[in-house]
Amino acid sequence: MLKRQKELGEKTKPVIRVSYGICFWLFMIANLAGVLIEGLFCFFAFGTWETHVVTMWGPFCLLYGFGTVGFYLVAAVLYGKGYILEFIGYAIVGDGLELIGGLLLEFCLGMRAWDYADYFLNYRGHICLRMTFIWGLIGFSFARFCPLISKGLSCYEHGIYRILIICLSVFMLVNLVFTSICIVRWSRRHQGIPAASAFEEYLDEKYNDEYMSKRFIEWHFLDEARNISVTIPR
Repeated sequence: MLKRQKELGEKTKPVIRVSYGICFWLFMIANLAGVLIEGLFCFFAFGTWETHVVTMWGPFCLLYGFGTVGFYLVAAVLYGKGYILEFIGYAIVGDGLELIGGLLLEFCLGMRAWDYADYFLNYRGHICLRMTFIWGLIGFSFARFCPLISKGLSCYEHGIYRILIICLSVFMLVNLVFTSICIVRWSRRHQGIPAASAFEEYLDEKYNDEYMSKRFIEWHFLDEARNISVTIPR
């Protein structure tokens, strides 16, 4: 009887498939949707359209993309294994991405893009207790839709979609590499390091400080007297 009940439980448990195709489409959709939702929020809340894109080409915010894929992968492993365990998993994903991103900006580029320094139990302003709970809640809520997402995106992995996945993957990889090059040059230029090649001279002219500051809003160098913070729902 117990064996039969276990078999029935396994059959009725929602299926969350993990494949590159599913994760890639989820990554791309979240990149775009996050920017759109953020823009709409700023428009209705503050009267201005403001988005935090982090690529040189296209309206993409990679934090949303990687975060959503991270939530999906955690859901594939922990879904149905206890709400508390799930919550902790999603909170770790959100905090982990913010911490890694914040430390890379701070120590590799001498920059900061967000600041939780005024919030309780924060670490170097990169993560804080309140955002830990928010990430956990967001991830837990998102996970309820993961079985449907898995089923829906599974239809877009084969045939012409496979070719599209490959082409877009190459584009995003090149986009990420070029974005990294531009940001590193931005940082080196701020440090007073002159261009060492014709390509760097091109970057200095085409993607100058004014352009980069408008593209990466709220990013600033640590030695600049500028105060930024992130508004967290109270």
